[in-house]
Amino acid sequence: MAALFFADTAFWIALASRRDEYHERAAAWSRYVVSAGGRVHTTEPVLWEWLNGMSHPAVRSVVANGYRQCHQDDTVHVVGVSDEIRKSSVALYESRSDKAWSLTDCMSFVVMKKWGIQEALTSDRHFEQAGFQILLRELPPPAT
Repeated sequence: MAALFFADTAFWIALASRRDEYHERAAAWSRYVVSAGGRVHTTEPVLWEWLNGMSHPAVRSVVANGYRQCHQDDTVHVVGVSDEIRKSSVALYESRSDKAWSLTDCMSFVVMKKWGIQEALTSDRHFEQAGFQILLRELPPPAT
């Protein structure tokens, strides 16, 4: 079975922007996932956040192309907003009034639990608060 990773907005932004402080790490993790035969899960709202976060005219077409590639790449599974996932995400959002988790974060956590994913391609500490390992703080292990 292929290793599963969850890609958060922070990963997609870092991968697309050479100016991002995590760009080199995101690129290294992207190469690692491919070389390890891994599979990436993400959500439609995560991709929308990526598009929104990089809407400047200078990068808009590049990011829109990346969005389309995510939907066409067999190694990327884009999870849509089903009724089940939406309801579970809103319930988690409501139940964690002690956290500053966005609804998109909550949906990411629901998807990660549903697919048994523990490792997140992100620098967002909210994933760590939710009990997941965040990977962009470090470089991936050496390729074998």
